[in-house]
Amino acid sequence: MSDIKLGVQLYTLRDKCKNAEDFEETLKFLQGIGCDVIQISAIGDIHPEIVAELVDKYKMDVCVTHKPYDRMKNDLDALIHEHNLIHCDNIGIGAMPGNIHESFEGVSGFIQKCNEIGTKMKAQGKQLCYHNHAFEFEVYDGKRTFERLIEETTADTLHFIPDTYWMQVGGVNPAEYLKKLKGRVEVCHFKDMRIVNNQQRFAECGTGNLDLSACYRSCKEIGVQYIVIEQDLCYDTDVFDSVRIGFEGLQRIAAENK
Repeated sequence: MSDIKLGVQLYTLRDKCKNAEDFEETLKFLQGIGCDVIQISAIGDIHPEIVAELVDKYKMDVCVTHKPYDRMKNDLDALIHEHNLIHCDNIGIGAMPGNIHESFEGVSGFIQKCNEIGTKMKAQGKQLCYHNHAFEFEVYDGKRTFERLIEETTADTLHFIPDTYWMQVGGVNPAEYLKKLKGRVEVCHFKDMRIVNNQQRFAECGTGNLDLSACYRSCKEIGVQYIVIEQDLCYDTDVFDSVRIGFEGLQRIAAENK
């Protein structure tokens, strides 16, 4: 097997993490399928001390989180303390807030703020990370927004949490685009896509149309440390079954490309 650590993004299981009791049951389930790496995102209003206790109890490695942009701007010290509790050094933004991505100037302001926040985080041993959707591949004044995020920040101020599905939707080859991010990715989202009735749909990792084997090889090439599966919607399949199928798919991809 590769030395890339494999895990699950809890956003997929968000409806099973609304309170402490359900959160514990979810961690117990993940432990049962052999998963010991998680990204914490979209869980319920659970006290940080309890989250930390349960993370430690089930020996979970929290590779990154998604946290509100407003907290990064206005509550950074408390946010960093919470990440110290769960032994996590990567703090992620799930997406640009609101509609600021809809103009060149809006993106400029966001990038400036990311550089400021990222510098403050770095000084306290944390890394700011950005997770993409498809809109970052829109072009304003001749430049993709994602290209600006790369070029107008540094490895110290901003890392990326690339998402294979949204890269594909954005019109780029995920496996090739990942190579642009060498040295700036610790965690990658493996999200698969299938076509149903001529429409794109989320799919369990390894069951769809994306060439995730090529993506895995690119991740190895650029030094990615963690790959986590994520599925925004599970449609007619029980979410626990979807996660199990997807995690097994990720393990298979890793074994075939070690």
